[in-house]
Amino acid sequence: MRIQMGMKAKAAFITIGAIITVANSLSNASAQTSGGDLVTVMRADPKGLIPAFPHGGDTRIIAAKIFEGLISYSTDLRPLPGLAKSWEISSDGLTYTFKLQNGVHWNDGKEFSSADVLFSLNEMLPATNAAAKQALEEVKSIEAPDAETVVITLKRRVPYFLMLFPGQQMPIMPKHIYEGTDYIKNPANLMPIGTGPFKLVEWKRGSYVRLEKNENYWKKPEPYLDSITYRIMPDASSRAIALESGDVNVATSGELSSSDIARFKTSGEFRMDSKGWEYFASQALLVINVRNHVLQDARFRQALSYALDKRFILDHVWNGTGAISTGPVSHSIPFYTDKISSYSFDPKKASALLDEIGLRAGADDKRLDAQGNPITVKLLILPGEPYGRLAEYIREAWRGIGIATDLQAVDLGNWYDRMANWNFDVAIANLGQFADPGIGARSYYHSGNIKKGVMFSNMGGYKNGDVDALFDQASLEMDPERRGEIYHQIQQKIVTDAPAIWLIDLERFTVSQKNVHNLVTDAFGPWGSWASAYIE
Repeated sequence: MRIQMGMKAKAAFITIGAIITVANSLSNASAQTSGGDLVTVMRADPKGLIPAFPHGGDTRIIAAKIFEGLISYSTDLRPLPGLAKSWEISSDGLTYTFKLQNGVHWNDGKEFSSADVLFSLNEMLPATNAAAKQALEEVKSIEAPDAETVVITLKRRVPYFLMLFPGQQMPIMPKHIYEGTDYIKNPANLMPIGTGPFKLVEWKRGSYVRLEKNENYWKKPEPYLDSITYRIMPDASSRAIALESGDVNVATSGELSSSDIARFKTSGEFRMDSKGWEYFASQALLVINVRNHVLQDARFRQALSYALDKRFILDHVWNGTGAISTGPVSHSIPFYTDKISSYSFDPKKASALLDEIGLRAGADDKRLDAQGNPITVKLLILPGEPYGRLAEYIREAWRGIGIATDLQAVDLGNWYDRMANWNFDVAIANLGQFADPGIGARSYYHSGNIKKGVMFSNMGGYKNGDVDALFDQASLEMDPERRGEIYHQIQQKIVTDAPAIWLIDLERFTVSQKNVHNLVTDAFGPWGSWASAYIE
């Protein structure tokens, strides 16, 4: 691989070839058996299986086995080949030339080429996914000089540009299936056509999603598994029992309760892998709809935060697994800083802020608005554990400062719909960070990403012109030290405005039977392709 870059940039990429070689040799050496039917679990049916649409992690986790991107990322966040076998970056940092893998076919037998990449990046993704459209804003042109080459030219340098191209973020879609069609209504959405190691064979809603080996997968001898079945199991205790009994081979922190995770960690009966969550770096938080009544006042939002004991939440809701969040950037993400003000547990401070706003205490110490009506906050609950227990704690904590809480439990599909369409006051959420504040935090807090009907955008409606300008500045700054300084300013300003209550930087696990190997080989873990996984 030839990389044409400045010395600082070279240092970041110089070992790619060695990493690729080691990763491939480890994969080939350890994957000694073929065959096997792997069974895993999901809380609910995915909203869809097409990653070009802005669905959540339930879609991505399955779609990553069917679709691919130009590159992948190692667990230490170094770029690795995907559908692109190599890439060059010009000395001015403006031109990226990707050389595509040879012998790749879609699982319907059609040949993959640069035309599919051009169609995906120029047409489909900008039309279907607001995050993808925003990510490609600095692109001047995308061209294909031949069937195996894609050249992307930028308007200006973007420091995190390569990080945009994993399939979980920027999936390559089949031109011959989608070109000239209504993307949303295309029949292929029910039977996806991808280049990945597996293909969909059956989706029985409410019961299971079954994938089978793509016999024509380009990366021989992968995949090793014959099939992957996702069993739909709404009840967390049932998922844990299925894993313990051996009916299920794999589950993750997303499907297991925090108490079960704590128990499995000490039992020694399972393989517990904390790697593979680096790219998404999930954060549990409360998203606040700043458009709604008293929530428009930052002091009220600050009071809600001061009323919550995050240490109690970590210890008793997440059983001590994770770290207390300090703001909109996770501890595990580059450019994080703890040198900012935060909201320690201080109910007296919360009450003082409510007094300052003029929300007087009425009967039973309930806070009243100017018309004498009790203040009630509607709390939308993310389905699954431990979010129900978290909601109960929040209701009690806010009751302590005179704020009533209306707990609103919905299924996952309705949670997505209500979040995307701003139908909430405060919502419990779990948001990924996407390995860089310019991708994750920017999506959630830049006012240019306020888009009704679009999930994982700025759903709370937060606007701060200074923050927008700093995000825009950071997106162009190539000096890591200066870029870090800008992101530190961003974190302080957002924390002061309190458009969210950041709770826990989650530590996640992939839990598997000990005869399951090679599940986690990249920064995506359960969202990875599982092409090299096998059962002993």
